[in-house]
Amino acid sequence: MPAARRGSRRRKQSFRQSVPLVIGGKATQPQGAVRPGVVLGALGGVALVMVILWFAFSPQFYVTHAEVVGAQRVPAEAIFAASGLQNLHILWAHPRTAAQRILEAIPSIERVEVSCGLPARCAIVVTEREVMAAWEQEGTYYWVDPTGGAFPATGPLEGKWLVVGPLPIDGQGRVDPEVLMALEELERLGFRPGRIAYRPSRGLVMEDPAGWRVVLGKGTGMERRLWVYLKIRAHLLAQGVRPRFVDVRFPDAPYYSVTNDW
Repeated sequence: MPAARRGSRRRKQSFRQSVPLVIGGKATQPQGAVRPGVVLGALGGVALVMVILWFAFSPQFYVTHAEVVGAQRVPAEAIFAASGLQNLHILWAHPRTAAQRILEAIPSIERVEVSCGLPARCAIVVTEREVMAAWEQEGTYYWVDPTGGAFPATGPLEGKWLVVGPLPIDGQGRVDPEVLMALEELERLGFRPGRIAYRPSRGLVMEDPAGWRVVLGKGTGMERRLWVYLKIRAHLLAQGVRPRFVDVRFPDAPYYSVTNDW
């Protein structure tokens, strides 16, 4: 082939250009392109999952203790344990449910308020029932409030009456009010609350330091009964008589026995 003809030919050059493809009137991006919004959305989703996992499993969001206010006779630890809050995640800590559990588990508590907040703070405010006397029945203890309400207890209370004997409950579940009246009157007359017995057929029974029982009964009128008893006691000591009991339930007709137990 002649040289001039070969030189006259122009080399063909190939050019490639990426242009959007129009389909249905909309331009599409090349398949390899990733939108920034998708990347940001994915990162945000991962971050959200991490936050949720941290909130769900971090120890700082689990209730391990609570501030207990108002407890005097019941230990704070017992109140917290009864609440059911221990080791709960703060999201599952329901104050009303916790308060109800405490009232059901500890009858000596009259009112309770529970509040919880982040990260895992809980406060329990309680109001304990006023206790007039402790009552022991066959080794089981009860506390009795001034209205006659009786509820299970752990033992006697310092500075309160400890009544030993069958618990006299009426049809409404209340302790015989005449027994409580007698205890109140004895304390008002200067008797220091302590151990005293109760017998269903005789009422309250005290132990005289001289070694015999004193049957006081129940209800009001303790002042006159005690006045009569002091006269009988002086007579017995003067005569050297040691009865087994002295009964002053009926001050106009008191009696004693040196042979019978009752």
